[in-house]
Amino acid sequence: MNFSHAFYVKPAARELVDAASILAPDQRPALTGTVLDAAERPVEAALVTFYLADAPTKPVGAVYTDELGRFAFGPLEAGQLYHVTVFKASDEIRPLP
Repeated sequence: MNFSHAFYVKPAARELVDAASILAPDQRPALTGTVLDAAERPVEAALVTFYLADAPTKPVGAVYTDELGRFAFGPLEAGQLYHVTVFKASDEIRPLP
């Protein structure tokens, strides 16, 4: 069983908002997983992007993996086909002059 809760917040300048969230049962699916490299080691900071299969150029969301290569995304639409891509940038960074 999945659980969810959503709310809006509009903080004022210099305001600290204390929010509590009570989760309720949610029938919508979610996807969790782990990204591993070729040596089966977890990949941190990989970008996991989710597309509806019939609209492969318009992402419905994206998340980064944590230090253990894990990610979670949802809620999803039940019965809908998703295309999931994983991208990890090279460690080599070229500064732009």
